[in-house]
Amino acid sequence: MTKTLQAGAAKVNITPPLTIPYLGYEPRHAFFEGIHDPLYVRALAIDDGLTQAIILAADAIGFSNEILGSERNFTAEVRARIERRTGVPATHIMLTCSHAHSTPETIHLRRLLDTPAAAPWLETLIDQLTSAAVMAISRRRAHILKIGIGEVRGLARNRRVLGKHGGVYPIEERPSKDQIADWGIVDPQVGVLLLEDERGDSCIVLANFACHPVTVQVQPLISADFPGAAMALVERNVPGCTVSLFLQGACGDLNPARDDSRDFKDVDRYGLMLGGEVLKLVGLLSSPDYPISHPIVAVNSVVISLPTRDVPARDSVLKTFEEADRKLAMATTEEERKHFAKERRQAEEALILIARSAEPIEAEIQVMRLGDAALVAIPGELFAELGLEIKRRSIAPYTFIVCYANGWIGYIPTEKAWGQGGYEVELGPWTRVGPMAGVLVVEKAIELIREAMK
Repeated sequence: MTKTLQAGAAKVNITPPLTIPYLGYEPRHAFFEGIHDPLYVRALAIDDGLTQAIILAADAIGFSNEILGSERNFTAEVRARIERRTGVPATHIMLTCSHAHSTPETIHLRRLLDTPAAAPWLETLIDQLTSAAVMAISRRRAHILKIGIGEVRGLARNRRVLGKHGGVYPIEERPSKDQIADWGIVDPQVGVLLLEDERGDSCIVLANFACHPVTVQVQPLISADFPGAAMALVERNVPGCTVSLFLQGACGDLNPARDDSRDFKDVDRYGLMLGGEVLKLVGLLSSPDYPISHPIVAVNSVVISLPTRDVPARDSVLKTFEEADRKLAMATTEEERKHFAKERRQAEEALILIARSAEPIEAEIQVMRLGDAALVAIPGELFAELGLEIKRRSIAPYTFIVCYANGWIGYIPTEKAWGQGGYEVELGPWTRVGPMAGVLVVEKAIELIREAMK
């Protein structure tokens, strides 16, 4: 008789009211005007009879643990509420985000609590996340687990294109081929975990892929971007699929091929590419002859301290900000206004970074073993090269990187990226850790994988 896992899943609508801002350019907090497609949190509850675990996958840009204020911790509060309702240990709960940018600005680049509607909405959001976990627990029944990998090429590109001059071209530039020294690394792997009800009448799908969902960023319609389109496609087309969770990979330097389109046709196209590969893999895994994974659940995690980056003296940056602000007020042309507004914003970003540059930065690295797969949860925007390094060195038969998990600490670049420049290492609250952070994250992840796979 096949030994099974107990698993259940649920999906809760978390579409915000239009009084909650998204991440814009000028101003940094802008407001939505409508809803293109709804946002969800999808939950998986799973246990092997000894160990219980819960995964929450939200259509969200990421959850900074500071969004509730300096005295509170978002992930800790979500976990505590779920633990009280379900009995699942807080450390066995993984809170992940797709990183879709056409969602509320919950990564704390600006203080969300300055928006009047934010505080009550965040409390509602915690209740919604908790509800998804509670429903998933209540729906558990016997499942078998199968795991497979495929590829999608042509969806993601590395946005840090290295020029022959030795630097990285800005994201918005499209250099000619003869100017390029290195197009950068991508990770085309699609990972799928299929949980099949032992009666054969329902299933749960987890999909893992690495690419920034910025197709329709900085526009006034709420959207889950291509991960939402892909998971909706899977849920519509896999017989008996109750919930399909998307787990974002190491996409810190990966964007969609047409990342500047703002076109919902591209959202559908990318969703079809990713969702189509997931459907193909589910078809393969659903064969009665496909090997069943070991019915084991294990979770371990550790909080590590990451060194902060070097920052300039506050007085010099403040002087730059005040000068740009003065010139902006005196600008007489649109070109001048754009130029000085950008200068002022860059100085403002640096001032925010300096204010938050307390040493060190805490980051939770969590590994959840599901059968023969190790899910490696990291609370930031890990570069693809670092994610591939974890996969290469992992002893697990299958290793899937899950970023934007259990918090958000910004970009985690490679060491060499610091010498190349580019947005990801500019002075701003999106990159608080220093050049050695990526190495420390990789080493701790490998150590935790070894423990989990014993």
